[in-house]
Amino acid sequence: MSKARKSAEGADCALRLDCCNHNPETTILAHLRMFGWAGMAQKPPDFLGVYSCSDCHDALDRRRDVEWDYEDVLRALGETLISMQNQGVLIIK
Repeated sequence: MSKARKSAEGADCALRLDCCNHNPETTILAHLRMFGWAGMAQKPPDFLGVYSCSDCHDALDRRRDVEWDYEDVLRALGETLISMQNQGVLIIK
């Protein structure tokens, strides 16, 4: 497991959609499968992922009928990247 994926363990959900279960025990790094960043059965790089509870992850991947927009995703990506940088997981040189 990468350091980025491991950093999601126990973290608060950054997506916080209407379906959010607010349970850090279910939080994972949910990869953003948009804009051709990865092919079929592939994941994009870990820096293109957000901390997400299991319910928000299902909504993001369209397994739940919950509305979200790109503003939700952009906010979550920003919060996730800031958290990763604060933890020393993401280092920008």
